[in-house]
Parts: sequence; C-alpha cells; structure tokens
Amino acid sequence: MQQVPSTHVRHPMWPIYLCVAVTALGIGIINPLIPHLLEQNGADEFIVGLSTSVMFASLVLTGMPIGRTIDKFGIRLFLIVGLISYTVAMLAMPWTNNIPLFFMWRIFEGIGWSCVWTAAETYVSRVSSPAQRGHNTAVYGMSLASGTAAGPIIGTAVYEWTKNPVHPFLVAVAAAIVATVIVVLVVPEPHVAHTEHESGGVSFKITRPLILPLAIAFLYGYGTLSLVSLLPTLNYSNWELGTLISVTVIANIVAQVPIGRMLDRYGYRPLLIGSLSLLSAAALFSTLHPPFLLTLFLGMLLGAFAGTLYPIGLAVLAARVPPAKLGGASGMFTVCYGLGSFVGPALTGGVMAMVGDKHSDQALFGTIGCLVLALLGLMMTGIDRVNVKEEHPVSVASSGIKPPM
Repeated sequence: MQQVPSTHVRHPMWPIYLCVAVTALGIGIINPLIPHLLEQNGADEFIVGLSTSVMFASLVLTGMPIGRTIDKFGIRLFLIVGLISYTVAMLAMPWTNNIPLFFMWRIFEGIGWSCVWTAAETYVSRVSSPAQRGHNTAVYGMSLASGTAAGPIIGTAVYEWTKNPVHPFLVAVAAAIVATVIVVLVVPEPHVAHTEHESGGVSFKITRPLILPLAIAFLYGYGTLSLVSLLPTLNYSNWELGTLISVTVIANIVAQVPIGRMLDRYGYRPLLIGSLSLLSAAALFSTLHPPFLLTLFLGMLLGAFAGTLYPIGLAVLAARVPPAKLGGASGMFTVCYGLGSFVGPALTGGVMAMVGDKHSDQALFGTIGCLVLALLGLMMTGIDRVNVKEEHPVSVASSGIKPPM
C-alpha cells in the first residue's frame, strides 16, 4: 500500500478524545433525567426502557453503513455530522411532550453517537503507529470512561443548583458545540491511497481476523451496561452502592494508560489473557457474598480490567485491518458494542428475575463471569491466532488549517 507523505503534517489526537468524552458526558448527564421527562408525559416503566432500547437500536443499525461511508467520504465529515445530530437531539428532547417525537430524538441521538464513535475510532486506528497504538487506544478508552463517569455528577449538580431539568441538557449542548468548532478548526482529514482490491471497504462477512476484536466489543458492551443498569437493583445500601460504583469507575479510568503502554510493549495476547482471567475470577468470586471490603476490591478489579477490554479490542482491530478499510471495520466494532449493550441488560435482567431476589447478585456476576470465561476458553484454543500482516499507519493530509502544536 502506498503511503501519503507526512512532511509538515500533524495529526492531533486530543480533539478526537474530546469528541468521545463530550458524547459520553452528554449521555451521562441526560440518562438520569429521561425517566423524569417521560413520566411527566404519562410514560410507564416499559416506555422508559424502550426509549433506551431505541437509542441503542439506531446505534446498531447505523454503525456499519456509517463505517463503510467513512471509508469513501472521510472521517471529518462524520465527526461533524455526528456532533450536530447529537446536539440537535440534546436541544430538542427537554422541550418535547409528544412521546413518539421524543423517540425520534432518541434515534437522532443514537445516530450521532454512532457517527462520532465510528469516526473517532477510525481516526485513532488510522493515524496511530504500531508502537503507539496501545497507548492511543487506551487514552481513547480513558476519555470515554471519564466522560461517562463525569456526566451523572455534572448533570445532578446542575439540576440541584438550578432546579430546572432543561439546564443539564443545555450543558451537554454547549459541550457538543465547542467540540464541533474544534473539529472544524483543528482536525485534518487522514487520507489513505486506495488500491482496487481495498476500495470496497469491509464486507458484512465476519472474517476470522475480526472475530476476536468484535467479540471483545460485544463482551464489553454486555458487561458494562449490565452492571450499570442492574447493580442498583442489588441489596446494597445507598452508601455501599455509591462507594462501589466510585471505586469501580476510578479503577477503570486509572488503569487505561498503564495497560495501553503494556499493550505496546508486550502485545495483546498475554495482556488479554491476564485481563480475562482476573475479570472472570473477580466476577465469579463476587457470587459468594464476600464481605463488603472484599467486594470493593473485586469491584476495583472489575473496573480496571473490564475498562481495558475496549482499547485492547480496538488496537487488535487496527492491527488486522488495512487502513483503507478501517471505517467499515470500526463500524462493525461499534455495532458489536451496541449489540452487547442492547442484549446484556435484558438477558441478564431476565436471569435475575427468574432466580429471584435472593440470588440476583449471583445471577448478575455469574452470567458476566461465565461469558468472560467463555472468551478466555476460546483464546486458549488459539481461535485468536491469525496469519495477517499488520498494516502501517497512514499520515494525515492537510485540511487547509494548520493544527496547533
């Protein structure tokens, strides 16, 4: 593959991390408020849950087409379109009293999220050198985790201060507008020379090199959304629940960059086997009703090593897919994350309801632990070993505006 000359061209990563953090921040800000808005308009619990399912469904259905289109028309366009779609949805939702129209804005939100994530992941994968890929994807994961963690805190603080449910949405809108302006002014378009063989993008057929990263994306979405959605239903006091969530989130954020550096140094396989082993052990041990202090330690392990799965999967994907096809591959990655996020809470919640309140914690942690153990078992059989040539990154062509240092 021919490379684009890189003379006097920079590819700043911080605006990409900012875009991801902003979308995650907005989701964290508004999610606690959406049940309140819908219930004010006569919605029941089923409608509230369905609104989240609709958002994830739009993410799943649009991820792959967006990824393939990115390969043809470029990354910058979809970062901007995604942020605009997301901004429009955030601005419209608090003023919408009609439930079907509210669902339409949730669809817009999912499309915006899909555009931003797929484009950002393609950018990071395309411009990262093999020696820095683990570090860059880890910072990407840290940005995502930080935005997700900060969102509920900021949203709750703004609401408590103003007593107006519209104002937290406006905070999300302002952050998205700032991110859009930065993308327009700072982010150049990474170009890659397409060969005839590569110009078609990634097909919908999942080839063996893609199985491992796509399985990681599904597992990450399944586990994290199941924990976020269902952990509050367990028999913990408010103080215990808040402490457990805080420890888990902090461990998730802190572990990202060290794991990314280890990924660059030692490769994905020993790191992934170690992460999956510790994850499955922590989850399965949590089913034994350990003392709360030990539960906090297990939560720290779950947060630290679950959080590293996403950047590891993204780094493996980037190493196995030619740069000209990274848009389509990133779209598939987003789709698998969305599928896991969609299936996880419903399936695990169904298992918890079936076994009853007495064993609901065993159902939650046991289901996640067994799923992690299954992927670890597949890795031990060598299903992740493929004979593919790792592609070198491409340079970034100038957008006409010189990026800052």
